[in-house]
Amino acid sequence: MGSNRDNDLLIRRLKSELHECRRMLKELKEAERKLNLSEERFRLMFENSNDLVLFVDREGMIIDVNPRIEELAGQSRDRMVGRHFADFDVYKTDKKKVLELFREAVEHDQNFYTELEFMYPDGNTIIVEPSANLIKKEDQVESILVLMKDVTDRKRSEEKLAELYKLERDLRQQIEEEMKRRVEFSRALAHELKTPLTPVLASIDSLISELRDERLCNLATNIRRGANNLNVRINELLDIEKSEIGILELNPESVDLLHVVRETVDSVAPMAVRRGQSLNLDVPNSLPWIQADESRIEQVLLNLLNNAIQYTQQDGMIRVKVRTVGDGVLIEVQDNGPGISKSQQEHIFEPYRRAITGGSGSGGLGLGLALCKTLVELHGGKVWVKSKLGKGSTFAFSLPLATTGEPAADSLPAKKLQRVVVIEDDPETQDAISLAFQSDWPEAELMKATFGKEGLDLVEAEEPDIVILDLGLPDQDGLDVLRSIRLFSSVPVVVLSVRHEEFWVTKALDLGANDYIVKPFRKSELLSRLRVQLRGRTATDQESPITCGTMQLDPSTFQLTYRGNQINLTVVEGRIMQYLMMNAGRPTTYDRLAEAVWESEHDEYDAINSLRVHVRSLRRKLEVDPSSPKMILTKPGVGYWLARPE
Repeated sequence: MGSNRDNDLLIRRLKSELHECRRMLKELKEAERKLNLSEERFRLMFENSNDLVLFVDREGMIIDVNPRIEELAGQSRDRMVGRHFADFDVYKTDKKKVLELFREAVEHDQNFYTELEFMYPDGNTIIVEPSANLIKKEDQVESILVLMKDVTDRKRSEEKLAELYKLERDLRQQIEEEMKRRVEFSRALAHELKTPLTPVLASIDSLISELRDERLCNLATNIRRGANNLNVRINELLDIEKSEIGILELNPESVDLLHVVRETVDSVAPMAVRRGQSLNLDVPNSLPWIQADESRIEQVLLNLLNNAIQYTQQDGMIRVKVRTVGDGVLIEVQDNGPGISKSQQEHIFEPYRRAITGGSGSGGLGLGLALCKTLVELHGGKVWVKSKLGKGSTFAFSLPLATTGEPAADSLPAKKLQRVVVIEDDPETQDAISLAFQSDWPEAELMKATFGKEGLDLVEAEEPDIVILDLGLPDQDGLDVLRSIRLFSSVPVVVLSVRHEEFWVTKALDLGANDYIVKPFRKSELLSRLRVQLRGRTATDQESPITCGTMQLDPSTFQLTYRGNQINLTVVEGRIMQYLMMNAGRPTTYDRLAEAVWESEHDEYDAINSLRVHVRSLRRKLEVDPSSPKMILTKPGVGYWLARPE
């Protein structure tokens, strides 16, 4: 009996050991499978790598190479294995240097990084950055994996860049020398032109005072007028020349702007009276003093007034309006003359471009408005024109009230723009945006991202003032990027996209976009819409609440009070409501509403499309039944109008 029991125990133990052996065998097979898979993956990576890869032993004898090495040496792997890596005629770099680096790596037990130059059998050369990675066994170097990264394109680009830097430095020196010559020429020109004119201007008044014959007095007066006009033209020409070479300077001081405006308007009033024109001055009782060059501000205003008088018909009306806007002051010269076409407006501030036609009097060189632009911008302001053919023109310029020279609030954001993230994969569009900011907002720091993930990281890390987002990104849809931004930030996002259909505009706005611009876009349109968003983020107490029936809108926060409810509007929705409330009861055209909202030229089709989306959003917030609106009504083919709420 005992023997049987022992046998049973033995059998059970053997079965248990057999089971354990089977389990271990299974694990070994699985480990072998994984090892084979790993080796296969490594082999695929080894053979398909764009880098040049080889294994050598500690003596430098080749163990294995990848196809890139075979291509470089012009020999097959089988012929290379077992030979020393220095035996092949591929080195343009001194072999002694290569061998010395290899020996130091093995002897001192360290990796090395350097730069080598190789030559293919066809004579083409490449530059590589090799790295030797020591593979050890029991603290002894067993083999070495050498990875060589092809950096030929990068090195040649660096060499080309160095050449371009040198060329740029040489050109800059040439430009500086040319600038010096132009300065000397300007001084000589001023002397040669002013010298003969000086005795004419000095003598003509004395001559007129001595003359008693009316005919001779008229002739002398004509001479004086012509000499004065010539002096003005010479001054304009010299000022433009100085501005082009960067030596036009201001002499700023504390200026009573109200006094300057009144004095300048009074000086041209007789000219307007002779033409039967009415010249009206609309100014507040007082204005803050500004830091400015008084003579230059007078020169700008005088030029705009002279143009208005010259190009406005007999019995026309001219109005000068001055008001403070935010941290700046705005001066407007309005007329009801023939107006200026949009194509002419694009060039009207360029020198030697007389875009205004018609009118009376001397035409000049077309320098006056170009000089106005230069002088205003030197003061830290902006100058612009709004005009329509047959409906007159308004030339306006802004000046900063602060002594720091910061731009006026009506032309730039109340909050100084510091950081802008541009998430856009098209290099040309990136360049266009960069150029727009360089010319109008040079203080802005643009951070560019080509991929959505990269852009999200920038927005999260930099906390920018505004984001410009393309929808067609290479790694993910821009709408997904927008959705992710809204998870952690309320930064204004302006979408740029070629998708012009209303569906996409609505979808982007629903996901949290603040505005939507269809490509291609005008520079002025892009910057104006960005300004609208940035001004919307900065509360101001300059504007009083707007009341329309039982509806009240706070323009500083765009919070609407209606039927006892507080309704938060976006910046664009708030500006639409502001304009509709100010014109309640009468239709507002699409064009006028778009101009009031975005303050820039715009594509009519895209503007109407955007307005429709924003108005639908407003209706969802205000109307009992948005599908059957009773408040914001559409006048087909014309625009919108607001029924006065009871």
